[in-house]
Amino acid sequence: MELSMQLVLAIVPTLMTGVIGWLFHKLKKHEENRERIEKKRLDEIMSQEKAVNVALCALCHDRILEGYKTYKKRGGISPTEFDTITNLYEAYHALGGNGATTAVYQKIRELPIKESD
Repeated sequence: MELSMQLVLAIVPTLMTGVIGWLFHKLKKHEENRERIEKKRLDEIMSQEKAVNVALCALCHDRILEGYKTYKKRGGISPTEFDTITNLYEAYHALGGNGATTAVYQKIRELPIKESD
């Protein structure tokens, strides 16, 4: 019996060490998988955000250009339209727009301010 007890006392700590090591290994793998999934999701969100920013920038650019054509043909711009175009221009640049629209915006600024018909 004493031999059996010595065997148990020798085997149990070794088994416990193995079980604890296995559990830590599983925990580490779980954490790595979670981090990988979170990184993938963050990359997807950033990609979608970039696409939305590009689309909004393009829409602002288009609206400013189309507005300029309309206001030039009309011979002026109303104060409300001017405020709207200014907001679009500021948003365009905040979204990373380039200087091409700046030239058009400057032309809009040179148009006479007219009250709506």
